[in-house]
Amino acid sequence: MHTANSFTNQYPSVIGRKLLSAALVLLALCLLPGIQPPLAHATINSTALAKACSAKNVVPSKDGIRRLALIIGVGQYKSEKIPDLPGPPQDAQRIYQLLTGANGYDFPKENVCVLVDEAATTANFKQYFSSFLIERAQPNDEVVFYYAGHGSQTRDHNGDEPDGMDETFVFHDARNNGIKDFTDDEFDELLTRLHQKTNHITVFLDSCNSGTALRGDTEFLSRYIPPPETEVEAETEANTIIKRSTDTKPTADDQKTGWISKSLPGIVVFTAAGDGTVALEKNSRGIFTDAILTTFGQVNASQLTYAQAARQIRPLVKAESYQIPYFQGDLQRTVFAGVNRKLPLAWEVIETAPQLKLGGFPLPGVDTGAEFRVYDGFLKGADLQDPTKAKAVIIVEESTRLNATARIISKPVDTEPIRPGDLAILSRPSDAQKMLKVTLRPHAEPGGITTEKANLIRTSLDQNQDAKNMIQLVENNGFFEISYDNDQYVVSGPENRVRNRFTNADSVIENLRLHALQRMLSSLRGEGGNLFADQDTLKVQLVPADKQDQCAQNTNWRQAPPNAITAQEIPLCYRWNVKVKLSEKSPVRLLVGGLILSTDGSIFGLPADGTAIPLGPGEEVVFAAKGETFVASEPVNIEDQVVVFGTQETNPVPWSRLTQSAVHRAGDIKSGLYRILDQYLKGTRGVAQPVETDDTDTAWTRSSITMRVIDPDL
Repeated sequence: MHTANSFTNQYPSVIGRKLLSAALVLLALCLLPGIQPPLAHATINSTALAKACSAKNVVPSKDGIRRLALIIGVGQYKSEKIPDLPGPPQDAQRIYQLLTGANGYDFPKENVCVLVDEAATTANFKQYFSSFLIERAQPNDEVVFYYAGHGSQTRDHNGDEPDGMDETFVFHDARNNGIKDFTDDEFDELLTRLHQKTNHITVFLDSCNSGTALRGDTEFLSRYIPPPETEVEAETEANTIIKRSTDTKPTADDQKTGWISKSLPGIVVFTAAGDGTVALEKNSRGIFTDAILTTFGQVNASQLTYAQAARQIRPLVKAESYQIPYFQGDLQRTVFAGVNRKLPLAWEVIETAPQLKLGGFPLPGVDTGAEFRVYDGFLKGADLQDPTKAKAVIIVEESTRLNATARIISKPVDTEPIRPGDLAILSRPSDAQKMLKVTLRPHAEPGGITTEKANLIRTSLDQNQDAKNMIQLVENNGFFEISYDNDQYVVSGPENRVRNRFTNADSVIENLRLHALQRMLSSLRGEGGNLFADQDTLKVQLVPADKQDQCAQNTNWRQAPPNAITAQEIPLCYRWNVKVKLSEKSPVRLLVGGLILSTDGSIFGLPADGTAIPLGPGEEVVFAAKGETFVASEPVNIEDQVVVFGTQETNPVPWSRLTQSAVHRAGDIKSGLYRILDQYLKGTRGVAQPVETDDTDTAWTRSSITMRVIDPDL
């Protein structure tokens, strides 16, 4: 019987922690010059933006709905004590492009005000939030606010915060010449005024207001800074702050759930990190914004809701970071009032000879080794997520992240040739995104790796062919780190938390391979076409096992709903199983299998025998055979992920076998999807000639949830 661990869940224990209302934080990649027409994505023109921010009239979208947005990206700060961030200004540009650009969400450019760096001062924010949003808004207008930059905290002076700290925005001129951070109380007042005009408000925050220390050599940058030193000193000296009044009557502000008041119905909250985890950026891109861009950039068979988006965003963030995003509000609303988009944020074929050339919106995951499915340029909507309609699978050979050269690696027999104007839809991210960078702690530091042990690790890596395709040893900026303590190798994650300990180098490399594999499996997205929808077609729950040990008799199980956005909490000692139901709306039967991805790197396959369970529409199964019942054990408050896949009966994939080495997978019968996934994991897509196949891939889907073990006595 296996015991699953859990990833650190730093979710706020009370639903009302600080967050922003709304929709999402959208993003893509740096908008660089040089893309070929008609796919140009110009950087934001400051003159045009200034003109938009001063506009008086609101232009209706094509569907007649008035849509307004204020976008802020602060990367440069006046105060020398505040570290600059390269990512937020570019995030702001990508969000602007997503809202206003071709294949975007139909926000007229005249209705979108963007403030970056020097323009994103505290005074400008207050001025334009009032003049550009509040003064111009009318009932039922769709209003969006996005902020990327540092977040922090400051002392609470009105007793409305359980932890005694107000959350803050840190604008360009904050903590300079007497200008303070902008608090959630002040923001709540602005939101209340806006809510009096319209309750269709979405607020995106790619920042955080608490955090833990990262290693000095990490490749991630935190969008959090501590409270001002003067406040910390005052708190230490006097101990007269942060105390909540218990003998006075509650004020209206006591209804606040953090950034917003409970009395503001209709607002949606998407924020990058819950309390205790850090909002991170990597390669000048917010990880949370990347996930939102990926999710909102696609075209679905039906209108996307905020709840559906939230369920898809969580595993994408988990694949890249340990931060835990948080979602709150009226999540059943359709995104941006239901814009009827027909084309995704895709790439387009520019040339087919002498080389296959692509270009388009700077999508996350597009780099050397990224895989696209190519579709006829006349297709629209959910057909562009149907693998049966694809002309070919192609792989990127060189990329500027705005342009790329590629070649065909697989195509059906007698398919139509690829032509300029065809669309290329990202199906699997680049080699760089699947590569796990690992640092060996220098020998001179406590717990450092000696030259002898470093050579053992490098030799083990060189002999593990699968690991060589997934792990890269780097001198600095490793996502994981290997150190040595008490005669054991110690594997630590980017948050400085120990993931596992081993006595030999081979075990270290195999464990890191599994961590890398988890990242890839978490980033996979289904291709459901008009048949299936990720996080919806398959309903996943964790349920108590039929038989419990005595130690679990006096604890309570709080059952989370299927496909819950928040983690299922499991009391210590509780036995549990995975339950899966196929939606009644599914037009066909599916073969169902799953994986439990543990924070220590372990991966458990369901069913345990490596097969798959056939389910018809409306049918369900509880995985409870031998080896499929798990026990909640320490560590507590660590978050694990459960992923369930569904494929059509003509295209079986033994999902649990994908976690094994390529040697063990070699004898499997490979369906179209299985073969492509196997090649992706092995890195063996470098064939000289494209593979022509008679078997056609079929639509497939996936859903995932998270869990964490809790101690009821704490």
